[in-house]
Amino acid sequence: MISKKTKIGFIGTGIMGLPMAKNLIKSKYDVYSYVRNKNNHSFIKKNRIKIIHSIDDFYSEIDILILVVSETSDVKQLLIGKDGLIAKKNKPSIIIDMSTICPIETINISKVLQKNKISLIDAPVSGGEIGAIEGKLSIMIGGKKNIVTKIMPIFRILGEKITHIGGSGSGQVAKACNQIIVAQTVHAISEAFIIADKFKVNKKNVREALLGGFAKSKALETHGERILNKNYKPGFKTKLHAKDLRIARGISVKKKLNLKGTNLVTQYMNECNKNGHSEKDSSSYYLTVKEKNK
Repeated sequence: MISKKTKIGFIGTGIMGLPMAKNLIKSKYDVYSYVRNKNNHSFIKKNRIKIIHSIDDFYSEIDILILVVSETSDVKQLLIGKDGLIAKKNKPSIIIDMSTICPIETINISKVLQKNKISLIDAPVSGGEIGAIEGKLSIMIGGKKNIVTKIMPIFRILGEKITHIGGSGSGQVAKACNQIIVAQTVHAISEAFIIADKFKVNKKNVREALLGGFAKSKALETHGERILNKNYKPGFKTKLHAKDLRIARGISVKKKLNLKGTNLVTQYMNECNKNGHSEKDSSSYYLTVKEKNK
């Protein structure tokens, strides 16, 4: 088991990563960050996170690295790239990747790291900014059981529903499944609200009724409310959901699957992203469905 003396490093202190880091600090862990965007340095320091400006010094200082970045390419570059972690003399032996990336690439990265005696745990999350702030994220974990057990105290601070799915990459597979289900549920909510509008029926009352039956879901509760209030302040940005769906569609193509629902929501989410809603919450997907039904 890790102790409170364990030094934890973060790369990625944005909407999700920052509240995660703050929750670890509240639990008396020493938290360090290598912040790639220098404009964010003063803001990060205000949150009692220790910034190390040199990537070499950063890796030398920490025991565990947590990544919360956007793209598969970022993770590859940071970990196994030409000037990545494996090229450093002193480095942490455990990496927790809480990004959402391609599970196939996760498995490949893990194999390279393993040859360098570094354990990679893929642990993508669901729950958005609110879940990160409240420490109530759903965490989907892939990797060796003994390492997962060792770092479980970290997961218990960050999440409420913590599931070890299986071997390397399985956490990312679970996250792809999550993003498909959420997107298709938001699509269904959007179509339901459009039908309600067509009949001039109060959407708020429709939602209230549906929350009492089998249609009840976290998506209807949260995204439905955002749509009704026209409040698209990002809890999870459209551009990130679009990226996640592209990953899901990509792996389905590689596995020769014909997932029509996934194909449709990927297309619509990409359109939503390109039509000026990329920085808005992914519930703005409703606006794209609405536009197609004028």
